[in-house]
Amino acid sequence: MKLTIRSHALACLSAALLLAVAGSAQAHRPWLLPQSAHFNAAAGAKPITVTVDAVASEELFEYEHALTLGSLLITGPDGKPVAAEPTIATRNRNSFDFKLEQAGSYRISNSAESASASYKLAGETKRWRGKAGEYAAWAAQVPAEAQDLQVTRMLTRNETFVSKERAGLPVLPAGSQGLELQALTPVTDLSTGDSVRLRLLMDGKPLPDAVVTVLRGGSRYRYKLGELTLKTDAQGELAISWPEAGRYWLGVGHEVAAAAGQPLKRYRYSATFEVLPN
Repeated sequence: MKLTIRSHALACLSAALLLAVAGSAQAHRPWLLPQSAHFNAAAGAKPITVTVDAVASEELFEYEHALTLGSLLITGPDGKPVAAEPTIATRNRNSFDFKLEQAGSYRISNSAESASASYKLAGETKRWRGKAGEYAAWAAQVPAEAQDLQVTRMLTRNETFVSKERAGLPVLPAGSQGLELQALTPVTDLSTGDSVRLRLLMDGKPLPDAVVTVLRGGSRYRYKLGELTLKTDAQGELAISWPEAGRYWLGVGHEVAAAAGQPLKRYRYSATFEVLPN
């Protein structure tokens, strides 16, 4: 019995090593926010430095809790990684800077991984939650008489986009896993009334019929939430028309049911956009 449950636990681990998850509670929305989404530079000017804040909050774009930075990847217009400067950590936010050396659009992505598990022992449910890398050590300690082992692997990716001089299409890094957003039209230098077209991908393949939520920030200053609920089409695509100026949060979740010897897999994705008045 002990070998069986441990083998099952380790199979769940190896089956989902590429998943990642957010370091914030479900009640809080995670977001990355640059001070601006588009920058213009005079010829011969020094590279522009962008500051990005990483936060999790119940009220959008209010600094409540610092969002843990897991795997941070900044992709430049040429598809190559861009180095971020050291993170500045406070209770309410984590912030980092990076330089816009090239003209074009940049993708800023943060992903993180976690796992949770439970089993029953003598009629009592035992639970565990932690980093994915800690799961194997925990699974090795599961008692031989434990029953009904359930494992969940979770991945969250938070993104934002910035451009310099011209708003192109941000490059999608090759080989990524989980939920991703492919821009089919520029997603920076946006104004009221503009539209963008996006494709939602799951492990690199279009994800049809996914429900996507779009929220506008600044809800503390108005009575209406400003929520849009959209669904991807058969090609995993959707269009968003920006009705008002402001900062917007896009969120989507996806779940893959547990199969024999496999964990339940949960995916979360969010992205932020800036829309300026005409």
